[in-house]
Amino acid sequence: MLKVGPGGADRVPVTPLRHRRLRLALLALPVALVVGAGCAQATAPSQEEYTAAADAVCTGSGDKLAQIEQDYVEETLEAEETGESSLNVDRPERWMRAKVVPEYKRMSGNLKSIPAPDGDVAYLSDLYSDLDRLIADLHSRPSGGRDIVRADEDLQRRFASYGMEVCGTV
Repeated sequence: MLKVGPGGADRVPVTPLRHRRLRLALLALPVALVVGAGCAQATAPSQEEYTAAADAVCTGSGDKLAQIEQDYVEETLEAEETGESSLNVDRPERWMRAKVVPEYKRMSGNLKSIPAPDGDVAYLSDLYSDLDRLIADLHSRPSGGRDIVRADEDLQRRFASYGMEVCGTV
């Protein structure tokens, strides 16, 4: 079977395989639309469900950050005992940028991926923008340490006012 182009001169052969693929694609379209509509109508979590999920993310990140710091302390002690140089020990700012900042970025991304309760999207977006700003500050001033993020009283207050008990302290 041949397909004639708009000008009549172009002829593109429509093979049985191309015809079958087109038919399958057209049959799959309504299914995709129904599935998409079903996902769009899923109920948003309650604030309590959201805060529980967010605090779980922050707890995991806090545990990971504690392990990163413990590994750094152990590496530092080992370097002192052996007298061997270590890039992380010799340049703690590099370590902060290479290990700590990425974990904070993962935490922020994971928090943003949790579906927000109805009506709270703007508030949470603004809160996470502030968190991202502090993470960027930590990247640009790594000598300030994790307290740039975890000791920011305004951020702590905002997380707590929403009901998140862990996220403002990580």
